[in-house]
Amino acid sequence: MVLMKSHRFLPDNPAFDYEEFPFFWLARVHSMYTLELEKVLKKLGTDMPTRRVLLMLRLRGTATMSQLAEHTIIKLSTLTRIIQRMRDADLVSTRANAEDARITDVSLTTKGEALLDQIQSATQKVYVKGYRDLTATQLARFNETLKVMYRNFTEH
Repeated sequence: MVLMKSHRFLPDNPAFDYEEFPFFWLARVHSMYTLELEKVLKKLGTDMPTRRVLLMLRLRGTATMSQLAEHTIIKLSTLTRIIQRMRDADLVSTRANAEDARITDVSLTTKGEALLDQIQSATQKVYVKGYRDLTATQLARFNETLKVMYRNFTEH
């Protein structure tokens, strides 16, 4: 289904109601999710970017800086500083890529694995809280809808 210019979900429509605007709710949910996670992470002495990098490395194994930037949604220049900080804290290790020395590979260290275990355990209640009163079917449909919206924004 394609929305016409005059559809009530578009802000230029006289019948527009911001409480029915999907991006209003996406922004609110994301803000609350971030606030909740940041509270938990602060108690562990860490932050959201570190969590994203650690989680992505666990899921992907060794990753290049470009892959990490893409999957963590962090600009490469910002990610470079984050990885340097994480390397100094012995959470990750870096090395030149075996096939192309211009590429930096990043891997989890034992200390990074341990911190991620703590993060996962401590943040579990945030996800449970967010999913409360939703069925697995509702969550699956919501994910499919978000994937379609993402593809819409990334199509060329």
